[in-house]
Amino acid sequence: MSGWKGALAKDWTFSTSLVVGSGLPETPIILNRVATGTGVTGTVRAEYTGGSLAATLPGYGFNPAAFANPLPGQWGDAGRNIITGPMQFGLNASAGRIFRLGERRSFDLRFDSTNVLNHVTYSSWNTTFGNAQYGLPVGANAMRSMQLTLRFRF
Repeated sequence: MSGWKGALAKDWTFSTSLVVGSGLPETPIILNRVATGTGVTGTVRAEYTGGSLAATLPGYGFNPAAFANPLPGQWGDAGRNIITGPMQFGLNASAGRIFRLGERRSFDLRFDSTNVLNHVTYSSWNTTFGNAQYGLPVGANAMRSMQLTLRFRF
């Protein structure tokens, strides 16, 4: 390419990064069991009923019916990290170029974008047994964002 079109189109730098991860492990818990006779304040594991952990209801990350409250005075037997959290996915991209204005001066132009595809991924499931949101996603990771940076160097 030559002329002003060639001057605008050449010397760009493009980069992408892909982030993919299987779900992080999570543990089903019950809060504040003092009233049921264990004498422990804080979190205690739920009782595993032996059911499938695969999600059975739309929108849920796991089967909430697979866990129950332990009997009074007993500990729950659900294993630590028994639930697989939501899968993570993200595609980030950037493009940049330096426009030279003589020997010592230049403009740097840079575009940065996170989550280019605007794909929704959840951070974790609510694993607190008895909570109104039990089994549902806790929150979504950041949605697409774009940033433009223009820098003059002299």
